[in-house]
Amino acid sequence: MTIVVKQIDTVAIQGVKYLEDIREIEQRVGLEGTYSYAVEMLDFEQYVVFTEETVVSCGLSIIAVLFVIIVITGSLFVTILVTFAVLLVDLFLVALIHYWGLTFNSVVVVNVVIAIGLAVDYSAHIAHTYLTIKAPKRYKTNEQKRLYKAKTAISQMGSSVFHGGFSTFIAISVLGFSKSYVFEVFFKLWVGIIIFGMSNGFFLLPVIFSYIGPVGESEKDDDDEVDEKKEEKGDEKDSK
Repeated sequence: MTIVVKQIDTVAIQGVKYLEDIREIEQRVGLEGTYSYAVEMLDFEQYVVFTEETVVSCGLSIIAVLFVIIVITGSLFVTILVTFAVLLVDLFLVALIHYWGLTFNSVVVVNVVIAIGLAVDYSAHIAHTYLTIKAPKRYKTNEQKRLYKAKTAISQMGSSVFHGGFSTFIAISVLGFSKSYVFEVFFKLWVGIIIFGMSNGFFLLPVIFSYIGPVGESEKDDDDEVDEKKEEKGDEKDSK
C-alpha cells in the first residue's frame, strides 16, 4: 500500500482542514484520553479561532472607545461620529494590507486592534475642541456657526494633533530599514494608522461637523456687549 502525503501549502486553509480531519478521526476511532500532537499544530491552531478572535477583539475595542469618548464629549452624536472615523481607519488598513502584499496573521491582527486605540487620539481631540467652542452671536444661522466651530477647532487643536502624529512617524521610521518581518509589518501598518487617522481628524470630521455638527450655545462678542450697554443706558434714560 502506498501512502501519499500531501504537503500543506496554506496554513490558514489547509492547516485548519487538517486539524478538523484529525479531530474527527480521533473522535471516531481514537482511544479515550489520547490526542494527536505535532509542533506544526500550534501554528495551525491559531487559524481555527482566528476570525472569531479577531472580531471579538475589535468589537471589544470599539465598545471601549464608545465608553471613553462619550465620557469625554458628553454627546452621543459626536461619539458615534468619532467611532465611525475610527472604524474607517481599520477599513482603510484592510485595503492597505492587500496593496502592501501582507497577509492576515497574528502580527497583522495585533496592529489592526491597536489601530482602534491609536486612531481615537486624532479624532477625539478635534471633536472635543469643536464641542467646547462657542460661536459668536454675530453668526446668525446654524450653518455659519458650524463652519466657524469647525474652522476654529482645527486652528486651535490641529497643530497639537499634527505634532503628535508626526512625532510618532519619526519614532517608527527607523523600522522601515529593518529586515525583520515583525518590524516591517509594524512600520507599514503604523504608517497607515498615522496617515488615515490624521486624515479623518483633519478632513473628514471637520467637514461632517460643518454640515451636521451640534451647534450648542453662542457666546457674547464685543459688539453684542456694546449693544447691550447702549440698550441699558437707553432704558435708564427712559425710566428717568
